[in-house]
Amino acid sequence: MKAFLGCDEDVMHVDASGSRVVVKTVQAEGLTLTVRGKPLFRLGAKYYCELNQANTYLAVEQSTFTVFHFARTEPILRYDFIRKPKGGVPSAHINMHTESAALIAAMEDAGRKRRTQRRRTAGSPLRAAQLHLPLGGPRFRPALEDVLEMLVVELAIDCASGWRESLREGRSLWRDTQLRAAVADNTGAAVEALAELGFVVNWPKLPNEMPDLRKDKIEQF
Repeated sequence: MKAFLGCDEDVMHVDASGSRVVVKTVQAEGLTLTVRGKPLFRLGAKYYCELNQANTYLAVEQSTFTVFHFARTEPILRYDFIRKPKGGVPSAHINMHTESAALIAAMEDAGRKRRTQRRRTAGSPLRAAQLHLPLGGPRFRPALEDVLEMLVVELAIDCASGWRESLREGRSLWRDTQLRAAVADNTGAAVEALAELGFVVNWPKLPNEMPDLRKDKIEQF
């Protein structure tokens, strides 16, 4: 993040307590982002992580990236990841805090399910932000680098001259980690893909000792 912004001071804070680690923007209201030197946007980022039982790696239990206009408290959009979601919410999703007459009409005309009925009877007007739009599940969800690059490309926020390289490096590390996790979810598909590329993959153990297919991760909404 510091390389992206071209600053020396820390913009993220790490708080570790036992097996839990929380990483969040130093500024509670979110990191200030400027356009031509003027504060115009804020970005909040927070990760809740847990060490596994062997204390060998951190698993993200929940993460949130929130983009605000500097002068407003209502977000523009919010990216959420929940490792163990409840109530039919996608594990990785985006909430768009913007209103569209067509979208509100669609929500009004939606079929009768528990979630749609709950929205209708909540006692407040329907809002687009109540929709949870899926973003690729636990393995293929966007990284913080994707949100930052979107802000550069779409809103032209200020950043350091080498911003693209710093984001690509961070995104590459993120996707490498996610790829390794996805391979562990479905080793059979990984072996087939490598064989198609000409690799020879040997399994030194018995066939029935192959890692189980993690259908819960592969099929997770």
